[in-house]
Formats: sequence, structure tokens, C-alpha cells
Amino acid sequence: MIKALHLDDRLIHGQVAISWTRFLDANVLLVINDAIVNDNTRKMALKMAVPPAVKYGFRSVEEGINFLNGPDSQKYHIMALVSDPQDAARVALSVPGIQRLTVGGVRKKAPCIADNLNLTGEDVQALLKVVDSGIPVGMLPTPSDKFVNLEASLRKASQSG
Repeated sequence: MIKALHLDDRLIHGQVAISWTRFLDANVLLVINDAIVNDNTRKMALKMAVPPAVKYGFRSVEEGINFLNGPDSQKYHIMALVSDPQDAARVALSVPGIQRLTVGGVRKKAPCIADNLNLTGEDVQALLKVVDSGIPVGMLPTPSDKFVNLEASLRKASQSG
């Protein structure tokens, strides 16, 4: 079962590997990303950050959604990781049971919405679809941080862009 959907352009890194897996009692880190599925070098680099007792997987967005909706996912505690806001929206809107979308950071050449969060207009619209579906979207780099709801910032960004 999915324990968390987390948006972070770094995907698997120290905070995810240690803090998040412990907090969620996650035994699978599932990277959902169309580009990484076919990039053996990036997969190899990401695998190095996975703790020994945690399994990992790499799926395209469509395959990730199918897996999370399938019966095999129920035997795991899964932290699903996406690096792109539009992929996050596709997963959040296609997989029942997602309580919230947490954001660690998205750093790219785009307007700054919050600390460590740069989004294009398309990214903002994708995340607003998630919010409008009833799933809160907020900054939460680590589980010990306070969840900062991004709805107001996203709505403001959508009006200015």
C-alpha cells in the first residue's frame, strides 16, 4: 500500500533514505519517472542511497500507477517518489488512498513559488488539479518539518502567470 507520495527533484537522497523510510516504516522506495526507467546510470546512482533493508523499484508513470493500483502493492509499505509536478499530479489523481502530496523541492529555471520550489505555469496548474481533487499539497522536506500547505501560493502563482 502507498504510505506516501513525495515530489522531490533529487528523488532518493539522504533525507528520503533515512528519515522518511523510518518515519513511514517504508520497505519499498518506488521511483516513478519515465526518463529514469531507461537510464541505467541514474538508476545505479539512486540505488546507492537506498538503505540495505529497503527494496526499490523504478517504473514509468503508467507502470507505477498500474502497480500502485494492483494487488501486489498491498503487501508493501511504499513511498512513491516523483521528480516532476506533472507526474505527481498523474499519480495523485490516478491512485486512490493518497492522503497528501508532500514536496521536498523542485529546483529548475522557473519562477520561485516557495523555498526550493520553482514551478512553471504548467506545473502550477497540475498541482492545483491535485488540490482541487481534495488532496493537500505542501512542503515537507523531512517528516520532522511542519507541513506547509501550498494551496494559497499555487493559486497566487496561477493568477500572476
